[in-house]
Amino acid sequence: MFERRLKVVLTIPILGGLILIARLYRLQIVDGPQYEKRAEQSLIAPKRFLPPLRGSILDRHGKVLVSDEPTFDLSAHYGALSEDEDFLKQYAREIRRQSRHYQRMSRSDAEAEALLRVQTLYDRLAELTEASADEYFARRDAIVESVEFLRDYIWQARAGEGIEQKKEDMRLREEDRFHTLIRDLDRTFQARIEIELGDLSFFRIMPAVRRVWQTEDRSLAHMLGRIGQVSKERLEEDPRKTDWLARYRAGDLVGVSGVEYLAEDVLRGTRGYEEKNLDGDIIESVASIDGAPVRLTIDSELQQRVAEILKVAIDTESGRTGASCVILDVSTREVLAMVSVPGFDQDTFRKHYDHLRDEARTRPLLFRAIAEEYQPGSIVKPVALLAGLKHGVVTANTTYDCDGSYIDHSKHWHCWTHWKHLPGHGPMAATGAIQHSCNLYFYDLGKHVNARRLSAFYDDFIRGPGHDTSTVVRSTGLLEERDGIIPTIDWIETHRERGYTWADGCNYAIGQGEMQITPLQAANMYATLANGFYRDPTIVMGDQRERRPKPIAGISPDQWQLARRGLYLCVNEEHGTAHKKATLDNLVICGKTGSAQCVARPVKTKYVFNVEQEVPVESAQADGLTRTETVRLETVAPTLERARELLELPHDAKPDEWRVVERWPPIPEGRTTPLPHAWFAGYAPYKKPRVAMALIIEHGGSGGQVAAPIGRQVFSAILDSTHDYLGVGTPSERIAKGNDAADD
Repeated sequence: MFERRLKVVLTIPILGGLILIARLYRLQIVDGPQYEKRAEQSLIAPKRFLPPLRGSILDRHGKVLVSDEPTFDLSAHYGALSEDEDFLKQYAREIRRQSRHYQRMSRSDAEAEALLRVQTLYDRLAELTEASADEYFARRDAIVESVEFLRDYIWQARAGEGIEQKKEDMRLREEDRFHTLIRDLDRTFQARIEIELGDLSFFRIMPAVRRVWQTEDRSLAHMLGRIGQVSKERLEEDPRKTDWLARYRAGDLVGVSGVEYLAEDVLRGTRGYEEKNLDGDIIESVASIDGAPVRLTIDSELQQRVAEILKVAIDTESGRTGASCVILDVSTREVLAMVSVPGFDQDTFRKHYDHLRDEARTRPLLFRAIAEEYQPGSIVKPVALLAGLKHGVVTANTTYDCDGSYIDHSKHWHCWTHWKHLPGHGPMAATGAIQHSCNLYFYDLGKHVNARRLSAFYDDFIRGPGHDTSTVVRSTGLLEERDGIIPTIDWIETHRERGYTWADGCNYAIGQGEMQITPLQAANMYATLANGFYRDPTIVMGDQRERRPKPIAGISPDQWQLARRGLYLCVNEEHGTAHKKATLDNLVICGKTGSAQCVARPVKTKYVFNVEQEVPVESAQADGLTRTETVRLETVAPTLERARELLELPHDAKPDEWRVVERWPPIPEGRTTPLPHAWFAGYAPYKKPRVAMALIIEHGGSGGQVAAPIGRQVFSAILDSTHDYLGVGTPSERIAKGNDAADD
């Protein structure tokens, strides 16, 4: 019995010793490296990301238009932004260590204090800045949503590789990082933040970069574009999302419009990082890789000069709502200038966004050069002539006798001379019809070519032969670019629910009806007229896309020359619609005027929303009770966004009714419609075309009286440039030769 007890007594410490030895073996041998790593990490400060500089944007001659500069941002820890429970407990422990007052707090009271400090941060920021607390809440929510999306993406990727792990147990680097709430702090505001919010340890003022405009030219604002916070969709589509340093992080800034969006893959860089021990010594670092610069084909000086010309033109008459001009190199199709006025100031864009958005008369945010579609009017007549020549409907000698009226006793189908109480043009052949812009000649041509063949020809000429008809043609690649409306049979059947009529061919031949093009397409159309080849335009030097010239099939050299001769006569011979209006003594210009019919645009609309709201129950026994009731809300506003704001409705609320209550511009006395848009398009020099252009003055009136003289000013600006775009020498070179003439 004694021996048994002795064995038990001796066995217990032996077993305990064995267990202790096994535990020590596991701690020191098996798990030793892990604990050693943890110990090392406890002596290392969190990784600090080193932001890369975004690539600069330059003009064709190397002038910097947009660049990055160092600045500071206010950032908050993700745990605070997401109100993570573990983070709040840790922050509560920190609060209790701050002073004796907090040391006496219970754990639950300290955690409540931690949550209160986190939640009141946004109100405190609103008191210090011009932004509202709701705006900061929105920024917070966007960051949290982006991180949660990333968690879901990584979890799904690991699940696909057979790695089993609960999604909620995943820990992302982003959860241990600070994320930007306010960008680009000036020194005064930075000091104020540090004083007012110095009691909050979960925010930091961190080094960053800001995007800086190096030009004051407002006409570049649309093209250069903007940057904004990365969206959930961009995170999902990020081609670098598997690289933890290169991928987008919640709160990153990315290009959202213009060149900033187009060249995002080139402009964005790769962040670096550094790790320091608690003594401040760097123990590991990876340098950031800055984004590469992007050089545009734009001549910023020419762009600014053209913008000044157009601004004067629209300021001359109050009814002129805007203007645009595009200038191309005929051979390369590089865009030398792409102007839309009015523009806006990028530096104050966010501050004045509501005003810019709601300016319904002049629409300063609209990138007219590529994002607005206009009926081309008579500037399309040379292309219609080529279609007629191709299909054998007319020849060089085919004539039509213009008496001013295509259909007797009709209120419509007249030549433009009819409305000016002038006699008809008389017998018109191909070149004379372009020179005089004879509607009747082209009515008859369009009727016999027919709408189907004419639209198919326009489609090849304006969008390029063999293009994919199932996709939007963005020739420059810019996000804002629209591809116009070429009323093919598919389009007519889809949007008009009918087939073609003979009248469609007549309308399309003079650039009216459903047909619409952008100013960029108009300029490219005239570059194609100048050299006989279609080519996609570009705004990026060294564009690597496939942009080979494509011939327009079925047009002989003699037929091309007929159209070009008509354009020459239009500007340079008596009775041409641009004669004396677009001519220059030292440059022979070929071109065409156009006046495109249009309607006044809505500038004020009455919106009605039927909204379900909780309303009090009117009863003595129903104190505090509510019921759901449909309430009719209405307001008059320039935009739907403004209407929602006025009625305090969600951003996606849809109106049940709307009615236009005001249009602009007003209709002049004696007319039933507003003044037409005024076009001028052309190229120069005549014998060896180097530059093509197109411009439009919204509600300018007569293309010959208004747009042609402005076209002359634009060609004069090109001729006066210190860069020899026309191939005739610079001004100083021509003066040195004693001959300022640019063409025969």
